[in-house]
Amino acid sequence: MKIDPRQIPEEGLELTGSVPLADYDIPIGEIRGWNSIHYRFQAHKVGQEVTITGTLASNFETPCARCLDFIPWELKINDFCQVLAAPDEALLDLTPLIREDIILALPLAARCELDGAGRCPRSGRVYAPPSQDDFAEKRRASVWRDLDQLKTEN
Repeated sequence: MKIDPRQIPEEGLELTGSVPLADYDIPIGEIRGWNSIHYRFQAHKVGQEVTITGTLASNFETPCARCLDFIPWELKINDFCQVLAAPDEALLDLTPLIREDIILALPLAARCELDGAGRCPRSGRVYAPPSQDDFAEKRRASVWRDLDQLKTEN
């Protein structure tokens, strides 16, 4: 997505629409049903700088890391914000900036929400909460304890 800073009026410019996902070379893995990225941006030019703020959103299905069924996922970036130098006759290319924010917002291990009994809404399988003997939980607790001690020493 490219913007011509000369086309931005003094009061700013609102940009809305969708762009095809193929333009962004995003590694989608097993994600399905993801064709486009919807955007709503505000562009403001002050001197030789352009500030772009807004949102990016898209819907797709991704495999649950717990039950491996596909679950619906809404990717939403509410705080897209970039301040760019705007030379007089150069177009501003937002493509790599948008791509980076989207990749950072993708779930590493998407999981469906369990009900109160720990039951998966798709497979019906019950997943037990971590026990007190869980090594990861013990390690996490000791890391925070060590960090708290550093904080009180300084």
